[in-house]
Amino acid sequence: MKPHLDITDDNLASMEEFAESNDDPIVMVNLMQVKPNAEYEDPTLNDCTGYEAFARYTSGSAAVRQEAGAKMVWSGQAVQMPIGPSEKAWDMVALVRYPSARAYLTMKATKEYEAARVHRRAALYDSRLIMTTENPSLRR
Repeated sequence: MKPHLDITDDNLASMEEFAESNDDPIVMVNLMQVKPNAEYEDPTLNDCTGYEAFARYTSGSAAVRQEAGAKMVWSGQAVQMPIGPSEKAWDMVALVRYPSARAYLTMKATKEYEAARVHRRAALYDSRLIMTTENPSLRR
């Protein structure tokens, strides 16, 4: 199966359309499968583990994520998948809240964020990013 590391043009257009008419907060659910060793396009950078490269991504994108109003809701290690295909294993899960889809898209378009994504692509074998909104029927 082909790994998924970047938002496709079609999905980006769909997010843009959603952002035009929706100002509610979103939570991005990140499922990540980490490489044992980072694999950069520039092989001279392949001197670290996938987790170390991911830490570079986190550090390199921290300021721009903060400017966008992003807040880490939860992050942890995936240990089991009781429902789902046994051949697919995720290593990390993170929930990141943004004030809106527009805030996420504005952040994603910055040069700083794109520069940091080099480390994310080097670190991860595969990933999923699920944009969620609060379920109105479950509001308290």
